[in-house]
Amino acid sequence: MTSPDPALSLVLACSRFARLSTRMADVGVSSVTWRITATLEARGPMRLSEIAAREQVARPTATAAVQRLEAEGILSRRPDPEDARSALIELTPAGRERLAAWRERLAATVAELLADVPAEDRAALEQASEVLHRIIDSSEGTLPPA
Repeated sequence: MTSPDPALSLVLACSRFARLSTRMADVGVSSVTWRITATLEARGPMRLSEIAAREQVARPTATAAVQRLEAEGILSRRPDPEDARSALIELTPAGRERLAAWRERLAATVAELLADVPAEDRAALEQASEVLHRIIDSSEGTLPPA
């Protein structure tokens, strides 16, 4: 499925490729789990409301995911020093290890997907990845607050 709009086509292709690769990698966790743990690794401890807003999920969805990840030892809570009524959710050392393992499995799966892709196409994908990372890094500060 391609779109005559190159921008839309890029978004759709990235989204479909991400879903395909994570389904094939079968890391055993939902995309919400993956996104929450990756966000906490990148951004550090966050309030539950911030996690829900950043990941664009309903607060009950975020609550259920965080509770499940706490029970598995992947996340932990600690008091928020700025607001005694709130807690900060953070990735545990075991959670960092699990996230690294999921990423390794995903990388291996993507490597398999790309194995038969010609070298020049792989180079173009690597360059596109670098461009996308620069766009994301420069745009993060322009997002509305979570």
